[in-house]
Amino acid sequence: MNDAPRRQIWRTRRALGATSAIIVWFPGCLLAAWWQVHVALAGDSLGWLYSVEWPVFACFGVYFWWFWIHDDPSDLGRRKLWKLKASGEYHEVVEPAQVRTRELEDAELRAYNDYLANLAATREEKAFRLRKSSR
Repeated sequence: MNDAPRRQIWRTRRALGATSAIIVWFPGCLLAAWWQVHVALAGDSLGWLYSVEWPVFACFGVYFWWFWIHDDPSDLGRRKLWKLKASGEYHEVVEPAQVRTRELEDAELRAYNDYLANLAATREEKAFRLRKSSR
C-alpha cells in the first residue's frame, strides 16, 4: 500500500496553516479553561460554565482542523463544478417543476418579469453606489 498521497496531505499550505492555528488554539482554550476554574473558585459562579465551555471550544477546533486538512477543496462547491465541466461530465438537469413557460404567466407577472430582465440586462450603477461616490 502506497502512503505517499496520504503523507502529501500534511505538507500542503492548507494543512500547515491549519496545524499552526491548532497549535495556538488548543492550548489557548485549555489555558482559558484553567483560568476560568480559578475565577470560579474565587467566587464567580459563572466561571464554572466557562470552565466547561473552553474545552468544548478546544475539541471543536480539533474537529475543524481534522476536516479542514482531509477535505479536498477541489471536490467542493464551485471548484467541483469547474472540474466536472472541464472533464465533460457535467450535464445540467432541469427539473420539470422548475420549468416555467411564458404562456402560464398572467399579464401582470409577465410585465414584472420583463422589468426584472431589463434591470439585469442594463447593468447600471446601483443607487447606493452613486450616492457614496458623489461625496
